[in-house]
Amino acid sequence: MKTCKYVYVLASSLKDTYYEQFLLSAASLRLYNPDSEIIVLVDTKTNDTLTGVRSGFNKYVSELKIISVPPEISQKEASRWIKTSIRNHISGNFLFIDCDTIITENLAYDFLPDIQIGAVLDTHVPLSLHHLRDNFLKQKTLSGFNNQYNFTNYFNSGIIFCKDTPETRNFFDRWHELWKAGNKNRVSADQPSFNQADCELHNIITELSGEWNCQIGHNGLPYLSGAKIIHYYATSLVSFEPAYELASPDILSSIKETGELSPKILKLLGNPRAAFMKKSRIIADAAVLDILDSAYFQKLLWLRRSHKKQFFSSDKFISKIKKPGKKK
Repeated sequence: MKTCKYVYVLASSLKDTYYEQFLLSAASLRLYNPDSEIIVLVDTKTNDTLTGVRSGFNKYVSELKIISVPPEISQKEASRWIKTSIRNHISGNFLFIDCDTIITENLAYDFLPDIQIGAVLDTHVPLSLHHLRDNFLKQKTLSGFNNQYNFTNYFNSGIIFCKDTPETRNFFDRWHELWKAGNKNRVSADQPSFNQADCELHNIITELSGEWNCQIGHNGLPYLSGAKIIHYYATSLVSFEPAYELASPDILSSIKETGELSPKILKLLGNPRAAFMKKSRIIADAAVLDILDSAYFQKLLWLRRSHKKQFFSSDKFISKIKKPGKKK
């Protein structure tokens, strides 16, 4: 097997849970890959916070690199700035891994030699079937990208294999430039530029099997039993309290408070493909999915979270309305 480096990008403050997500992911990677080389790239502001309860990552990480970013950019922008320029900071082949992931097994591999950049389809479906297709195309237009390139496949940038070649260095250079252009037009997401760079460079990205980036929030169940990496947020969810227990607010709050992984967390990491909340459901009905993807549902979700009493009062009222055609 060829040696590969595992790379994370962390831009975090004391107010968010990105560090806690990263710690979980790095710990799971080390658990199943004890001899792996794990590198984390951070900006200066993030590095300044990695003390006290936020210093436990040292036991899992091989190297921390501090990357200079423009001082005026936001935390989110700093993350994308570093991510789209990873190739300039890492030599050799690497596997980039988003922080909101859990590694489930040994990641040793030997990809086919013609794979220069590898990624998994976003939500495991072609763009034509994606529930956010129109939104992605709107982002492309807003970014000002050349419309002669049409997206067919739309890759998720949460897990990226990258070989060290002149072609991949050119890809990252172009990705970084495209991201900066899109960011100027208020499109801070890095996937539109990731996929635009792929189109411009004649489809340099090779589709990897879904097991490498099992996006459990959307269409990932067929890949769960063999998942190497579970990506529990990814793209967008109807709720940011996913059914995956290792992503629960209680787990992340526990890590934030103590900086440690409790026995309960370690037990969950020991069987990560089964780490789901007891109260969860699988939905495949097209009508229900249309409702969940609708703006109407988003408003209902907001009402339930922000005005709980009003939500249940309205629900009680609606429950008394008879279905059309139903006799009293």
